[in-house]
Amino acid sequence: MEQRTVRCYRYLLVMTVLVVFLAVSAGLLIRALLRGLSYLETLGAIILLCALTAALVTAVAALRSRAIVDDQGVTIVGALRRWRYAWNDVTEISLHASLRYWEVYLRTADAERRIFFYPVGVFAPPAAGERHSIPPPYTPPGLARLYARLTGDSG
Repeated sequence: MEQRTVRCYRYLLVMTVLVVFLAVSAGLLIRALLRGLSYLETLGAIILLCALTAALVTAVAALRSRAIVDDQGVTIVGALRRWRYAWNDVTEISLHASLRYWEVYLRTADAERRIFFYPVGVFAPPAAGERHSIPPPYTPPGLARLYARLTGDSG
């Protein structure tokens, strides 16, 4: 098996929209600060700008999210950290269906890590807290393809 990178593009799109929103909000706030505000308004704007900056840094870091799959195992790359698991240690890769999103988890004997967050939106049929070892028939098609790429199934 060759090394391949698996990304959840739907999640990355949501994070990209969040980054753009936060950047525009911070830009508008800086513009208001430069035009001059009263003392309390300036103080509030600076505090809000710090919060926006922290959220922006976290959202930009979340754009790194991916899984790197190869013969030896899988590397989960998160926003600020990465975890490496050998295939011998992996006991299960499962899908968790919630009301408006699905998650893909990797389980070992001593840890459980979320690999992907897959938002399905407000018009998706609700799935109430179900857990699946293989994708059920009503799995969103994009998530089923993502799971197949992660596990190496060609079907």
